Amino acid sequence: MQIISPSGLAVTISAPGYFLDRQKLDDYYLSLAQDAGVALLAGTVQEAKLQGSRRVVWIGEERIDARVVIDASGVAGSIARREGIEPMRHREDIAWAMEADVELPGLGDEPLFQYWIGSISPGWKATFSPASGDRATLGVFVRGHGQNVQPFFRGFLSRFKAFKSRQYRDMEKMKILSIRRGGDPIAVLPGEIVADSLMVAGGAAGQSGLAYSIRAGRICGSVAAQAAAKRDVSRRFLSRYVRLWNREFYWQYRMGRASLQTLAAMKDPEIDRLVRGLSGKRLISSGSFARKAILAGAATFLSRPRTVLDLARNLMRG
Repeated sequence: MQIISPSGLAVTISAPGYFLDRQKLDDYYLSLAQDAGVALLAGTVQEAKLQGSRRVVWIGEERIDARVVIDASGVAGSIARREGIEPMRHREDIAWAMEADVELPGLGDEPLFQYWIGSISPGWKATFSPASGDRATLGVFVRGHGQNVQPFFRGFLSRFKAFKSRQYRDMEKMKILSIRRGGDPIAVLPGEIVADSLMVAGGAAGQSGLAYSIRAGRICGSVAAQAAAKRDVSRRFLSRYVRLWNREFYWQYRMGRASLQTLAAMKDPEIDRLVRGLSGKRLISSGSFARKAILAGAATFLSRPRTVLDLARNLMRG
């Protein structure tokens, strides 16, 4: 992938990337659930009121008395919030997104995902993701500017066309096929994610990232199953989920938030200088999270020492 600075400088990182068909992925996991005996009920759940040691959930006219309810409703976190808990520590830092499926001959065959950073998409990134053939996606993920990020998307679209015009003669003929809007809880950190008979996982809990959400869901589901089997669905028992998640991911998420807070405070010329200094450096490695962080931190320190100091301050703030 490439990280592209405001002036067009780039850092190339040799890491494999994949474009997922999200609908097929969802269908695959739904089929696994059904094969395991799970009953899928389509509907909208408005609330999950606590009654004794159970939660009462209504789907249309059907009442379900559940020992444990898991809220995986995305960034809205609607069930948990209606029940009086706030599953995100910094909800105000959700990155609001607008993403388009686009089409242009050959555009999807480019070899690298590209991420633009800086004022073009404040607080996070603008993205180009080739999907093979003629298809790709373009998106902006913006923090601190409210949910209407369309002005940033229009700006990125113009910038992208200009950037690619040397490669594609017919860049102005690129078609926008569809548009999606949503939120990415990349920097919010989990807040209160368990209560009596209630758990929160995935985007609703600030657990951003598909692979991370899947792992969080496995931890959450495992603890929920143990709680149901032991007939102890108290907040105290369900807090085992919090402890297990923290053990695996807490510092990775803290570092991610601190990194984005540091990036958001940098002006475009500062980002240009940092990217110029990092170009050609080795930024990723195998091994533990600590090893990877040390390697990336050392490269950053040599390029712009102040960045590491700012990162440390933001890490301490949480």
